[in-house]
Amino acid sequence: MNKSLPRRTVIATLVTLAFSSTIPLHATAAEFPASADSGDQSTTAGADGVSAIVDSVVVLGSIRHDATVLTSSSPIDVITPQQIKETGAVSLNQALSKLHPSFNFPQGQNAVKGQGVRSASLRGVSPAYTLVLVNGKRRNASAQLSGTDPWPAATVVDLNTIPLSAVLRVEVLRDGAAAQYGSDAIAGVINIVLRENGSGGELSAHGGGYSDGGGHTTAVNGWTGIKLGQDGFANFSIDRLKNTNVDRSAADWRQLFPNGDPRNDSFNKKYGQWGQASRNNWSALTNAELPLSAKAVAYGWANYSDKDSHNWVNPERVVKAITSNTTVTDGTKLGENDVLGLYPNGYQPWMSYHAKDAAVVGGVRFDAERAGQFDVAVSYGSNETSRDTYNTANPSYGASSPTHFYLGSWKSDTTSLTADYSNVLNIDGLQDGLNVSAGLLARHERWRTGDLGDVAGYTGGPLAGKTVGSLYPGTAYASDTTRIPISGSSTSGIKPQDATEVTRNVAGGYAGLDARLNRQWLIGATGRYEHYSDFGGTSNFKLNSRYDFTPAIALRGTVSSGFHAPSLAALGFQSTGTTSNWSNSGSGTLTPGQTRQFRPDDPAASAFGARALDPEKSRTYSLGAVWRASDASSLTVDAYRLKVRDVIIQTETLQGATVTSAFNAAGLPGFTQASYYTNGWDSRTDGLDIIGKHHLSAGSGQLELSAALSLLNTSVSNVHRYVSIGGSQILAVSNAKVRDAETGTPKNKVVLGARYASGAWTTDSTVTRYGRYRYNVGDVAGVASPNGNIDQEFSSETYVDFSVAYALSKNWKLDLNVQNAFNRYPDKYLTNNRASGINPYSFIAPNGASGRFVYAGLSYKL
Repeated sequence: MNKSLPRRTVIATLVTLAFSSTIPLHATAAEFPASADSGDQSTTAGADGVSAIVDSVVVLGSIRHDATVLTSSSPIDVITPQQIKETGAVSLNQALSKLHPSFNFPQGQNAVKGQGVRSASLRGVSPAYTLVLVNGKRRNASAQLSGTDPWPAATVVDLNTIPLSAVLRVEVLRDGAAAQYGSDAIAGVINIVLRENGSGGELSAHGGGYSDGGGHTTAVNGWTGIKLGQDGFANFSIDRLKNTNVDRSAADWRQLFPNGDPRNDSFNKKYGQWGQASRNNWSALTNAELPLSAKAVAYGWANYSDKDSHNWVNPERVVKAITSNTTVTDGTKLGENDVLGLYPNGYQPWMSYHAKDAAVVGGVRFDAERAGQFDVAVSYGSNETSRDTYNTANPSYGASSPTHFYLGSWKSDTTSLTADYSNVLNIDGLQDGLNVSAGLLARHERWRTGDLGDVAGYTGGPLAGKTVGSLYPGTAYASDTTRIPISGSSTSGIKPQDATEVTRNVAGGYAGLDARLNRQWLIGATGRYEHYSDFGGTSNFKLNSRYDFTPAIALRGTVSSGFHAPSLAALGFQSTGTTSNWSNSGSGTLTPGQTRQFRPDDPAASAFGARALDPEKSRTYSLGAVWRASDASSLTVDAYRLKVRDVIIQTETLQGATVTSAFNAAGLPGFTQASYYTNGWDSRTDGLDIIGKHHLSAGSGQLELSAALSLLNTSVSNVHRYVSIGGSQILAVSNAKVRDAETGTPKNKVVLGARYASGAWTTDSTVTRYGRYRYNVGDVAGVASPNGNIDQEFSSETYVDFSVAYALSKNWKLDLNVQNAFNRYPDKYLTNNRASGINPYSFIAPNGASGRFVYAGLSYKL
């Protein structure tokens, strides 16, 4: 178990920093339209987007043109490219995880599904509840229905499609904002603001890896700008990232071969690989703006990324794997996925994901002076994600089976048209006039299956249905009656019967008012109505207020409703496969046969308790205080309550005699297991965010200090635990899923930072502490599952990162970044919780489980 900072030390540090009003805000902003289906708002930029001031102008979360981080009614944070660089992060997702106390996204996902799509999670809830904007416009999501433990699968925006070199700053709104920005903005909004430089440029090259081996990383990032006409610009950015796999596996604790096999004593049980996936990514982005007249400006950006991710998946042992005893083994039988002619010692498949993502936005802003400002834009985004599996086999083909299968692809695309308006009306009695915003929107969404998987991966070969023993007459295996499955557990791609296309049309509008009743009191209100072609209309509101008691002290608060429309993938996804011999939780014996994840509204699924999905609805309450002790110091404290109704989750695997009978009645003989997405429960998250900032002169340089604390607690209620199938009550939502939602992410996160710049030298250090979190299995907390898996609480974790940079000249700079400087690892799994046998660490570790990362590079600035 790793040691962490003593609790009293952490509390004392926070209190000291808070009362000295710590943390810097380096930021300025660039003029841009900052709405996802909302109004045109702008700020003023510095030359490089970095300024050593405590406050910064923002447009996110407000319809006012003069709102700043410390004068807004909602909690907003600004992160600059310099801060991102000094984390040593190789991707935007990783950087935000290190910089923002409310940002939670586990960095330790082993399977490629977790490495391939890296999104944003705020306030400890699903990434599906955080809306991602780029230059204020809604970013299209990945086509992949991706799961990130401990949250249910969803289609989310992949932050890492945006080149780091293209980022001017990142604005983070920690508040419900669906009335302002539309669906998905339940927990908050992240707005990625793009560079606007019309000259100059920068090129950097970095390399590094983990001190305990693996993860060898090379990255090249660059941008340049040119002028378009007198006042226009075009900025070009490109990033290239490549890293190898990280292996942190342990010797397999389970029996590998049948009883009496001498290999049980001689075979090297450190045979598998487990750890972070490899990546081979590149992304490019162009952002441009061209004045058409003194009053009109055309703008647009285009982004393309191509990403590959590869990793090993769960090993297939020679011995039969079951979940009915604590050894997870039946030593008298062979595994049904064995192909001894190809893999006499068992095998470990590996899988690759390939994603191509494109987005383009174009629009015109027009200033009609007294009549107001108008912004009309059209955007299009598309994504295709495909999969391949290697080093595997379809056992029904025996030794003649292919060992590589293409598993098919998913595709999605979104087209949006927005028309936004803003103005300031002079009204007698109002301090700064009445700020007005309004707009209309139309959006077309489509999700579909693309390519089908290789036929040999899911069709039965000549051995399908035969007993294992019939393949080995006269041997110790002759009595084995296990049936050879139709396909392998890792070979079954998208089948013709699972192919689908789902579309949605959205139309609506919004209007907002914001007024300062006097010098101290600001109030605002926004309302939005949208109609969805697949589930009807939805209305949402937001009320905000702020009262400045003095120039230094203010209270702020909001009340809002929100919604999250079910993703098209959740509505349309269907998967037909063969029972896997692996269970993450080992919560029950898996019935041999075929399995299907149904579409929720499939008529055949109704026999298993499925019904059409309802949208998730939310209500958010926020109350905060702002203290501006000086131009160089600030402290904000914001409490919130986020309530979500009808949370969408995937059911347990439904099985048993009545389930099999229901399949037979539905004309699906041979099927034994069912699942689907459902509205599973209601949730409530209560939290508190404290952020302090301070900037001061120290010796010959400038010192910036920071302290941030995020506390949260999630509780679940109104759980729909059972469904009726054939007159029997079948468990659909286990208590383990509920406990995951309540305890699967740390309940607190502390981020302490210090940055010092003097002459040619810049140093930066960060201490991040994550609170305890839990791995949950079985329906009864604390009671071992049939295979011995049991709930496990992981200790708090503390990590120290630092960076050093030295300017060789005006143009050249060297830097060294060290993440996890003291080479800390999270707690290891209890032995029986290592469900794949070789994985010593959990999938939900907030900082991953790879150890110290050292990363150095050289940059040249034009």
